[in-house]
Amino acid sequence: MRYDLDLVNQLCREIGLVVRLDNDHRIEVDLGRDAVLCVENAEREEDCLIGFLGMPWHTHDNLMFADARGNYIELDYLDLLTGLKEGRILVCEREAKGRTVDIWLVHSEYNDELKYLEEGERIIVRRATVQLA
Repeated sequence: MRYDLDLVNQLCREIGLVVRLDNDHRIEVDLGRDAVLCVENAEREEDCLIGFLGMPWHTHDNLMFADARGNYIELDYLDLLTGLKEGRILVCEREAKGRTVDIWLVHSEYNDELKYLEEGERIIVRRATVQLA
């Protein structure tokens, strides 16, 4: 799926997410605390992705969030951005030995993240940083 980067840029600015057009095929959305969400178009459509700068987590196409009972919700990339603004989509950071080792997105109602916490790690779940109008 190709992403409409002009539309992403416009929507982020309208809802208060800090955004920067990195180049003609990637836009960066600053969610605070060094969490930079990248929306990137690639030469091949199947390689287009959304992910965090310098982190392993990424996704292609729509995002699906599920809970332990099998309930789920699927969001397109524009709904994802409005969900970040509204606090329905949250930033999840895993820290080990005082350093962030992964960042990903979770849904406030459809998640199953805490069971993966290992000894010595901590998970921080927070809202994205949004500029006030």
